[in-house]
Amino acid sequence: MSPLVAALIVGLLQGIIEWLPISSQGNLILIMVLFLGLDAADALVFSVFIHMGTGLAALTYFRGDIKRALQVGLGSGRRLFRFLAVATLVTGAVGLPLFLSVRVASVYGEALLALTGAALISMGVVERRARRWGRRTAETLSLGDGVLLGLVQGLSAIPGVSRSGVTASALLLKGFSGEEALRISFLMSIPAVFAAALGLTLIEGPPPLEPSFMVALATSYLSAFLSVDLLLRLTRRVRFWALCIALGAAALLPLIPHLL
Repeated sequence: MSPLVAALIVGLLQGIIEWLPISSQGNLILIMVLFLGLDAADALVFSVFIHMGTGLAALTYFRGDIKRALQVGLGSGRRLFRFLAVATLVTGAVGLPLFLSVRVASVYGEALLALTGAALISMGVVERRARRWGRRTAETLSLGDGVLLGLVQGLSAIPGVSRSGVTASALLLKGFSGEEALRISFLMSIPAVFAAALGLTLIEGPPPLEPSFMVALATSYLSAFLSVDLLLRLTRRVRFWALCIALGAAALLPLIPHLL
């Protein structure tokens, strides 16, 4: 397989599974190591940099929210800005030590992936039985929410742990609706992705600006932009408890071969 075709496949998969409760980093590392012949350490570094494509897609899609957050003089914008700032700092404090100690997906990542799937299914049951929940919006975010969500998001530095899965589950537990939980989770990914890329650049050096990397980056951007729109549209048309259970089941599917 040519490097450009491999980069196309990696970028496409990254853009789609970034928003699903199936760890994009863990799955990409396994694909790059087992099928593309990359060294595990190189695959881990590449997986971090390729997230910039999905980060740019989220930045494009949620540009209105980001613009309001940057206007920190406004009430709702100030709350969102403080929440994202605190969550990003805590994510870095938790995620950096984990990243430095992790080299490839392990049994611990698989166990946490199982917990992510189980949590989403549980949240789906909760949503189904308690429809009065889910009233909170981004305007109610607090610094405490930022600390908690930052801690949760930091765990996604472990390959196999889904960032969107664990953050969306935590937001559902905090009383946010399904669509709002996904929206806030995706907004959280923007500063976290670019902070991780910056930190990795300082540690490992800049990413290789070669054709295969640029193809993977562009493909991840396009596929992520289209898939995030599709997923958010789906939450508006489908009962979220059913979608939550379906996504949780999807997170558990990769673990079936280990149980046979």
